[in-house]
Amino acid sequence: MTSTRQWPPALCAVITFIGLAFVSGGRHPLSAAGMMQQKKGAAAATTGATAPRTGIPQKSPIAASEASLKAGRAVYSKICRNCHGLTGKGDGISAPPGSHPANLVDAEWKFGNTDGDIFYTIKYGVKPFDVMEPWGKKISDNDIWNVINYVRDLGKPKGGKK
Repeated sequence: MTSTRQWPPALCAVITFIGLAFVSGGRHPLSAAGMMQQKKGAAAATTGATAPRTGIPQKSPIAASEASLKAGRAVYSKICRNCHGLTGKGDGISAPPGSHPANLVDAEWKFGNTDGDIFYTIKYGVKPFDVMEPWGKKISDNDIWNVINYVRDLGKPKGGKK
């Protein structure tokens, strides 16, 4: 009579895990190397979007004319004001709980302060996307440049005060 031995389920899971890690060369998401890659990816994701930055001008290609500022104000009022506030200070009334929307009129810009950096942040967002949602599929590139012109104008001193 042959005996069939039952392996404990936990031991089977460990053996399977080790086997998958070995076969995949550490690329399996549950392997130790795979988990480290995921952690590195998660850390990188919090620094900004992952789309290529090539081809984005560092200066807005749309002049900050009255028409551009008016168009930028309209888009800002519709999609930005709820989080960034009426005057761009990051004090919007509909910001997600626990979030800290950027103050768009101060000197500190966490994700870069060139027009191109701002364009990139608006278009592609900042991961995790509860920090800054990507707007590139919802508004046009021209809308983004107009918003940048409007935000730049918001930050200018008015009447000697900022």
